[in-house]
Amino acid sequence: MNVRRPVLGLLLGLIVLASARAGFAPETATASGAPLGLGLPGYTQTVTLPIEHAGEARSFVLHVPDGLLGPAPVVIALHGANQTAGKMRGYTRFEELADEQGFVVAFGSGVQGTWNAGGCCRPKANDMAYLDALLAHLTDPVRSRTLIDPRRVFLTGFSNGGMMALRYACERSETVAAVAAVGATVVSPCAPGSPVAVLDVHGEIDRVVPLAGGRNAAFMVDFPAVRPALKPFKALAGDVRVRVVPGVGHGWMTRETMYYDATGAVWDWLRDHPRQRS
Repeated sequence: MNVRRPVLGLLLGLIVLASARAGFAPETATASGAPLGLGLPGYTQTVTLPIEHAGEARSFVLHVPDGLLGPAPVVIALHGANQTAGKMRGYTRFEELADEQGFVVAFGSGVQGTWNAGGCCRPKANDMAYLDALLAHLTDPVRSRTLIDPRRVFLTGFSNGGMMALRYACERSETVAAVAAVGATVVSPCAPGSPVAVLDVHGEIDRVVPLAGGRNAAFMVDFPAVRPALKPFKALAGDVRVRVVPGVGHGWMTRETMYYDATGAVWDWLRDHPRQRS
């Protein structure tokens, strides 16, 4: 029996819908085999990774917008010291921006609220391995249920989280296209092998991580000055910029609290700096 094309199309659509509801993600591709994206409904979930520190399971919060068609950018966001992924979700409101702009966002979770950025602030946690595992999950379309654009892998972070983002960009420069830190500086040896675009948003009167460098008694750390610390990125012809917000101290700036939208500035920078094709 011949089946008319409209009926056949309807049957195929029902099969795809049933597969999606059953948890199976249909793969779609162009004639050349390039992925178009899964286009499944959005979701937010806590993902437990196959890695732990001192018996503590490591996890992160993943947000994928509704109806996202890949390959999509991903922003890995790291909270400040003595904070949580949940707290960063609240003050950055990245999920709202991700829904509006169409990117995936993953909120990392440090061991006991801090990150091992090299010179600060928890030297025993293997956070490089943690971020490697997080990124491996994100780039697996079966596990993450979305498609990530490898040319648009971005990191951001506040304070200690920004330091960790900068460390990861230094050591995984072949993977990270761009990084945008807020209230942070480079505190680990940095020798990137590939160009990475770097933005550092810094309060003019930041006393926790001083723009000109200085001692932080709480963490017993001597922070280097921000601009000289970013020179390794600039040496490879990377686009590097320090944006000083006048009259502002240490914090993730919002229009309501500090008259500056750090979340918007971070995304604008990352969006405009995909990895260049070789």
